[in-house]
Amino acid sequence: TPITSMRLRVEMLPEGEDRDRLLDSLQEMQHLAEATLDFIRGSTTEQHRRYDLATLLESLCDDLREMGLAVDYAESPRCVLQGQPEAVKRALRNLIENAVKYGQRAEVKLEASEKESIITITDQGPGIPAEERDRVFQPFYRLEQSRSRDTGGAGLGLAIARTLIRGMGGVIQLDNGPEGRGLRVSV
Repeated sequence: TPITSMRLRVEMLPEGEDRDRLLDSLQEMQHLAEATLDFIRGSTTEQHRRYDLATLLESLCDDLREMGLAVDYAESPRCVLQGQPEAVKRALRNLIENAVKYGQRAEVKLEASEKESIITITDQGPGIPAEERDRVFQPFYRLEQSRSRDTGGAGLGLAIARTLIRGMGGVIQLDNGPEGRGLRVSV
């Protein structure tokens, strides 16, 4: 890609502050380009098939724990659905990673009945003010306004998650966590 070509050229420059800044800028450009492509691909073409949502969630949470993220999953009974499991996994991964990043820990729970399945992801962070809850789903909108990659992403995670969830007929909602602390995401 053009970014890779530029990175190779910059890496051949003498070490120094300018070289490091250029490499950081290229890294940011690549991240933004990848996030934009992910958002565009949000309308997945994955084939529908049967899958167990409880098994998918448990596996995802196990993977994230192995990566060192603080994720708790409350075991639940089987919940077999017809749908797009990779799209579901991608959306839930965004939501769980956000919970850990902004709220220190994610508590994930699945409740299922014959009529609906509800996944809740609760964190211990500062939450999102009620007046901002619709805006955070807009592409490239970030509550954290600095340009630092350490404190925020490109502002596409929630937009991608909502696009995928809505594309499968689901609903995503943001509320205060228990006792008004943290954030609770319901899917």
